[in-house]
Amino acid sequence: MASQDWHTPETAARASISAYELRPLSVGEVLDRTFSIYRSRFWLFAGISALSGSVQLVTQGFGLFIHHLVLVHYGRSAALVGTEIVNVAAIFIFLLATAVTQAATVYALSEVYLGRIATVGLSLKGTIGQWYRYLGIALWQTGSMIWVALLLVTPAIVLFAMKLTAFYWLAILLALLAGFGGLAYGFYAYLRNSLGVQIAVVEQATVRSSMRRSKLLSNGAKGRVFLVLLIAAGLFWVAGMIQFPFLILIGRSPLEEHVLAQGAILLVSFFAHTLVSPVALIGLSLVYFDQRVRKEAFDLLMLLGPETAPQQAVVTEAVYPVVASPQAEVAYPQTMSVTDNVAPAPPATVISEEDAGQIGDATKL
Repeated sequence: MASQDWHTPETAARASISAYELRPLSVGEVLDRTFSIYRSRFWLFAGISALSGSVQLVTQGFGLFIHHLVLVHYGRSAALVGTEIVNVAAIFIFLLATAVTQAATVYALSEVYLGRIATVGLSLKGTIGQWYRYLGIALWQTGSMIWVALLLVTPAIVLFAMKLTAFYWLAILLALLAGFGGLAYGFYAYLRNSLGVQIAVVEQATVRSSMRRSKLLSNGAKGRVFLVLLIAAGLFWVAGMIQFPFLILIGRSPLEEHVLAQGAILLVSFFAHTLVSPVALIGLSLVYFDQRVRKEAFDLLMLLGPETAPQQAVVTEAVYPVVASPQAEVAYPQTMSVTDNVAPAPPATVISEEDAGQIGDATKL
């Protein structure tokens, strides 16, 4: 991410002439700008998203191939077990690929938003070195959604498994709380943590700092975040409707493999992920920039130029617990600290021994 430092003089000078005006945006303007940027750089964003979509397609296709081989040689029970093992590994690989491509999409959006050149290769190069950070954010976001529901549903499963009929009412109650209260809290927690990738990419913050700062920046913007995610979910729902006939075909004869139908489902999933994922990421990134404009006067920082960048970095560090990037420290060895803003004390007055004696006599009187 060395080429993406928002606090260096060169970057601040170039950012003062941005491709899109940095100012507070209404909800309609956020959505309009989301689709405008996506249309103008369609192949860039779709190309980045297609990488993780390809990983999903290959891993799921490999799972179907393993299922077929095990089914032919060892039977259906072994095939189900082998498929589940492959699916768990495929989910982790897909999550890793998605975390990196999400960060690359945010990187590309920030470059485009400030009128700089962005390509698929440069975006991946600028983010892949911190893949573990983005994976940690993805795991944190996912965990924040499900931990309450899991905490409630696990005792219910244990009660049902032990066949404690006297406590079935408690198991049902816990299951209902997990289904409604747990998922509702999980969605709220995800709204609070939804800007973590943007913060990690743009500000080079750690996982914990990104999550903490996301809660601050998302304050007052949860409605806009929800609307962006709702639009993306609606687009994914359209893809699900395309898959629905194939799912019905598989459900009518579940003992058959339905290779063509499952292949069609995988292709629809690939195109849905490739085409819809950038909408959510671009929209969330615009909400992130809009919140920084509203809360931190980010537009004024970019307009005032390089001489204000160190002070802005200090103010941001003081108000929000964000880890400064190493590039910023190299670019500004003279960065002001908080104590640099304190006026220097006046020079001390030198008193001779004769004057000291006179002062002592005066105090005795």
